[in-house]
Amino acid sequence: MKATIQFNGKSAVIELTSDQLTQVQKQTSHFTNIKTLQDALDYVGETTDQFNRRTQFDDDAQKAGKELEVIALAIRQGNTLGRNQGDKWYFPYFNSKRSASGFSFNVYDYDHSHSDVGSRLCVESAEKADYMGKQFIDIYDRYLNANDLAIDNQTVSGVEPKIFSSYKDIKTIEDACAALGIDPSSFLDGIKNLAPDTNAYEQLKVVVRALNGGEHMDYKDEDEYKYFPYFNSVGSASWFSFIVFSFDSSFSLVGSRLAYKSREIAEYAGKQFIELYDQHING
Repeated sequence: MKATIQFNGKSAVIELTSDQLTQVQKQTSHFTNIKTLQDALDYVGETTDQFNRRTQFDDDAQKAGKELEVIALAIRQGNTLGRNQGDKWYFPYFNSKRSASGFSFNVYDYDHSHSDVGSRLCVESAEKADYMGKQFIDIYDRYLNANDLAIDNQTVSGVEPKIFSSYKDIKTIEDACAALGIDPSSFLDGIKNLAPDTNAYEQLKVVVRALNGGEHMDYKDEDEYKYFPYFNSVGSASWFSFIVFSFDSSFSLVGSRLAYKSREIAEYAGKQFIELYDQHING
């Protein structure tokens, strides 16, 4: 395809290669043209087979999360999010309480380069976050409200779970496994080939359940508060650090499997298991 460009004040006709033409089409398209996961995969240059291969060991919620990462990347149209203090990252926010509407888009929200969902699920404008929340609500529902909240596919040791006198005595993934009656060696060996963020997610599910005393949180219960740690992930001397805990009731952002039943537990987890959170959020 031939195109006319301006160079040194004069017009020039050049021949665009297929790769150059594809790049021009991407840069001039509107983000609302991304209407499906397939549209997003086509935009970022990943085939369906490639995507399925890299998510073959994920459960449905994990796969939905990676679908959203591809979608967010495509909707950002190649734009990168600022990592300086004060730069805003936008993301959709949902209502998942028991109501006539069920799971529904609520509003967009933003943070200032802080992290609880990670930049891979964020976009650079409120307009794009609003579009994502409405257009891809079914994928968000899968990501945030998995049908089975139990810890699946873990190797149970066959011995009784270890009783800890306090959640603060659970200091490692091995402790968390012991609290749930899981053989840590078999568990860690079983997830060793997963991508780093997915590996950390599997470990955090065990940590969360253990610190919650074996319970899981229900985002459909609007009377039950859920707490989660909040982090600073800007490019600074501190790099990735715990800031504070946050909470919600019937609204969804991080998903119930990574939510804690008290602010004290959320704060403890955010500090004690910060390396796992860094790996999960930042890959």
